[in-house]
Amino acid sequence: MRARSRYIPANIPRLMRLLFACLCLALTTLPALAQNSGLRGFVTDGSSETALQGATVVLTSASGQVFGQATDGDGFFAFTRVAAGEYGLRVSFVGYETHEEQVALRAGQVRSISVTLEEAEGVLGEALVIAEAESGITAVAAGLETIRPADVDRVPIPGVSGDLAAYLQTVPGVVLPGDRGGQFHIRGGAPDQNQVLLDGIPVYAPLHVLSFFSAFPEEIIDGVDLYTGGYGAAYGERMSSVMDVTARNGNKQNIAGAVALAPFLSGLRVEGPIVPGRVSFLLSGRRSLVEELTPEVFGQRMAYGFGDAFGKIHALIGNRQSLSITGLSTFDRGDLSATQKTFLGDAVSTADTDSSRIAWTNRTIGARYQILPGRLPAKMTLTGGYSGSDQDFGPAGNPERESTIESMEGKLDIIWFLGSSEIQMGGLYRSTQTRFNLTGQFEAVPNQQHHTVSEAAAYLGLGIRSQKLDLDPGVRIYNVPEIGETVIEPRIRAKWSVTGNHSVSASWGLFHQAIVGLNDERDIGNVFTAWTPVKAGSELPAAMHAILGWSGSFPGFRLAIEGYYKDYSSLQVPIFSPFPRFTTRLESADGQAYGADIRLELNEREFIEETMLSGRVSYSLGKVEYETASGSYTPGHDRRHYVQGALAVSKGEVSLTVQGQYGSGLPFTPSAGFDEWYLFTPDVDVTTEAGIDRILYAERNSARQPTYARVDVFIQRKIERGRYVGTLRAGAINVFNRDNLFYFDLFTFKRVDQLPVVPSVGMKLELR
Repeated sequence: MRARSRYIPANIPRLMRLLFACLCLALTTLPALAQNSGLRGFVTDGSSETALQGATVVLTSASGQVFGQATDGDGFFAFTRVAAGEYGLRVSFVGYETHEEQVALRAGQVRSISVTLEEAEGVLGEALVIAEAESGITAVAAGLETIRPADVDRVPIPGVSGDLAAYLQTVPGVVLPGDRGGQFHIRGGAPDQNQVLLDGIPVYAPLHVLSFFSAFPEEIIDGVDLYTGGYGAAYGERMSSVMDVTARNGNKQNIAGAVALAPFLSGLRVEGPIVPGRVSFLLSGRRSLVEELTPEVFGQRMAYGFGDAFGKIHALIGNRQSLSITGLSTFDRGDLSATQKTFLGDAVSTADTDSSRIAWTNRTIGARYQILPGRLPAKMTLTGGYSGSDQDFGPAGNPERESTIESMEGKLDIIWFLGSSEIQMGGLYRSTQTRFNLTGQFEAVPNQQHHTVSEAAAYLGLGIRSQKLDLDPGVRIYNVPEIGETVIEPRIRAKWSVTGNHSVSASWGLFHQAIVGLNDERDIGNVFTAWTPVKAGSELPAAMHAILGWSGSFPGFRLAIEGYYKDYSSLQVPIFSPFPRFTTRLESADGQAYGADIRLELNEREFIEETMLSGRVSYSLGKVEYETASGSYTPGHDRRHYVQGALAVSKGEVSLTVQGQYGSGLPFTPSAGFDEWYLFTPDVDVTTEAGIDRILYAERNSARQPTYARVDVFIQRKIERGRYVGTLRAGAINVFNRDNLFYFDLFTFKRVDQLPVVPSVGMKLELR
């Protein structure tokens, strides 16, 4: 019998029976709970019919008893287990007129209601202050950071609109290979260990080839839950992080949109009602023009093309149901080497057919149906869809390596409301196909493979809410029939509000992954990933997360400190050899990642000459180490120190932002020398024939690349005239033109730097 992972409990059958018993108990007690009266519904913006998250809903009885709560990301609220009678309903949100009405609840009735709030005049500034208090880099709780469109828009990038990728670079613990490459690591995890969801459907390659941009512009985002670890039982199948993106619904009252022109990325957005007040659409398309308009910048070839198209239809069906259909398509291509340099610093031009060309696509379509069952205090969400991604590396039309992943899935999530607490349950089934052609990159891995693997999961969780404590225990069962594995993943998250301004949070959990990405970590800057399921009979890669954090608000600023520990097992990594070879074998590795980060955010305040000043700064300390049969080493994404910050000064319609990043060098394997290699056969005379010059590697990842540093400057003017908004933005990235290393070829000693100083200018006209 093979050894079982240290994270897989030996008494799985007993745990499965226990989970089944808990589900049965919950389901049998729910009808009894349904005899209580209740009130639930949605709160939306009156002009756009979009959900208002964080609206305050207060229910007051005739005797003066008060019930209160805030709406969630869908604008949803629910009061359960309240006595029958007359109640006063009051709904408020800063920046909107307060809604008040009387509601009557009969015994056993669960009444549904929709509330529309209209914007109030003259209080918009206060609304912005409240929004900052609820989000931003310091709004982190045990690995969870909630991101709002306003947060994304505050991080300027080349172009005009904000982008989630740019904000991601400001999050402590996130490591990107540089200005290009389209991959990211989160708190020690590899890129294939990150799960990215758009309205519940996976997106396998979310970043564009220039890493300032992703498939998620600020204009289509309603909200993002970014878990850098310790996520709850509702999530699974990846073992490092989860980025859950909810797309915005279109305007249900008026036609609106925007057009943006910029060399890096130009775009068009259109939205409006299909059935006024009930059905809306939102369409967005973007494309880069940098390759056509600025093919070369300061001696470096800008051989990059990328773009994306997004669409969503959302319909309100009565006052208890909604249906949305979401689609996304992206494309990326670029020559990662672009312009190389010799070790003396001389530029070496490369052809468009260089073997360092990389290209990938995404295609995602999904539907989400939400229902509030008639008399039950519950919300049910049914999600289903398709997602696929293709990637190839090498000359166009004749790539050296190719990889494809496609999946179909269905998912059910149920939330049963119990007063201020809730029961969470659900399940998922996903069928995934993977194909690749590696041309002999890995030994013992066939050049071509085609796999189909099924994943099934069920979860049960509790949400226990009180004035001081939020507690979310849960458990998830994960089954992979083709591999013959069923694992139990207990999870728990907690947040304790010590005072009104200070809180402590913690999370712990076990996580497993059946579909992994093969990467050749020997190269600096390798970004090609081949997806494949774990071999049948092998251990599932596993991770344990533990996170502890504190956050507090002080006069003028907010501060958050968080520490984390991740323990990995059964990872697949390439075997190191002192002799450079095109092919490599894979071996199993265990790993550890741990560290801490400090986040400081300055509230907006008066500066000089009637200007307003705001800013943020964060410091991240981390370490990643792998242990294999051939020895221990630090992988290529082990960035020990990372500092980033930004200052923004605004006066009226004009703002100036200066932001900078500094990171310690990433590990790499240096060369140790050269020798002469001979193929010893009877016809070889070593006394007269010359051998083949061969480079020798030193100890694996025993050296560090140069430090990474960059400063960007942007100036912007935004002109608002009623429903019309005009934006002009100009600036530059890497203003000091620092030579940050991106890729180094140990065979030829040629290096590729990240982007030089790149000026940008753009304009956008928006109809709200």
